[in-house]
Amino acid sequence: MPFCRDCGNQIGEGDQFCKQCGAAQQPGTAPGGQQPQAQPPPAAAAGAAGTAPSNKTPLYILIGVLSFVVLAGIIVGIVFLVKGCSGEQAVEEADKYVAEALGYIDEVDEIEDDLIAETKDLDFSVGAEQFQVEVSSIQDQLQDATVKLDAAASSLQKIDRPSLPDWWDTYISLLERAYEEKRQAYQEWQELITRLTEITEFIQAYEAMVNTYNAALDLIDQAVAQHSVGCNNYWLEPTSISGYTNAINLANAALAQLADARAQMERASQLEPGVDISQVANAITQLEDYATIVISSSNWGAAGNHEQHWPLCDQVRGQYGSLPRDISFDMVSWVASIIDEYVVSIEEHLAKEAEYRRRAAEVWAQNNP
Repeated sequence: MPFCRDCGNQIGEGDQFCKQCGAAQQPGTAPGGQQPQAQPPPAAAAGAAGTAPSNKTPLYILIGVLSFVVLAGIIVGIVFLVKGCSGEQAVEEADKYVAEALGYIDEVDEIEDDLIAETKDLDFSVGAEQFQVEVSSIQDQLQDATVKLDAAASSLQKIDRPSLPDWWDTYISLLERAYEEKRQAYQEWQELITRLTEITEFIQAYEAMVNTYNAALDLIDQAVAQHSVGCNNYWLEPTSISGYTNAINLANAALAQLADARAQMERASQLEPGVDISQVANAITQLEDYATIVISSSNWGAAGNHEQHWPLCDQVRGQYGSLPRDISFDMVSWVASIIDEYVVSIEEHLAKEAEYRRRAAEVWAQNNP
């Protein structure tokens, strides 16, 4: 029986094509005059001889595959073990740093209520010096609180967030927002203290001006009294001019004091440009004009010039009652309004901080039953 020349499949006598592979068969003459027989491939020949081909995988291949699987399993196990240990360590460190941060913030909270109360109770009626002492006390406490807040921020920054479970990111973000609100509150608090320090400098300059103005006003009162003495003696002792002379000297001294008061007024205005002290400038000008009238009247009286003296004398008497004697303004209410404005904003930030901390506590409770 012949075989296919290409695939070795057994074919029939006279078949021109192989039924298995379709290859054309071209019979020839074999040596000895016999038609050559197509030789089957080794596998077919073995089958024809009664020996089946082996389907078994070599043992060394099985061992290699098995070793690879075991090794891969070990590597994966080690990776997960290391990752698990790393995650647990990250959580432990995060717990530690959060506890540190909250500890610092709790220390700030312990003084916060009293600090707010002290700020609200600031009252300039105690005087500039005592007021500055109270402001400085608050400033010292704020600086101490700021140091603790910076330490809390540093602790939160040390947390390795990528190694933590997802809920930790939400938790820490809420704590950071709470911190930012608290930090903003204390920043505005510090701005208030700086503002109050500036105000204290202004008020001290303003008080100095008021004192100088009052000193000038006292000199004018004395000058007017001496001017009256000169007028009373004008008819009795025309040659006695001591009253007029004293009035002139006192009025000139008042003008010098008023010049100092004007300089102090300008300094106060530079410290607080927003405060309208135009009434002070008007008062100083009015006193300067009045002192000048006193001097002129006294000069004419001392010279015995009745026609020039008496009209001016009438002005001295007529304008005396309308001299501006109070140039102060309600500093207490002004300072209180500034403090109240800042405190409202500070308390708003602290309320937001409390809300963020409440939400953070809820996230913690949900994930740590």
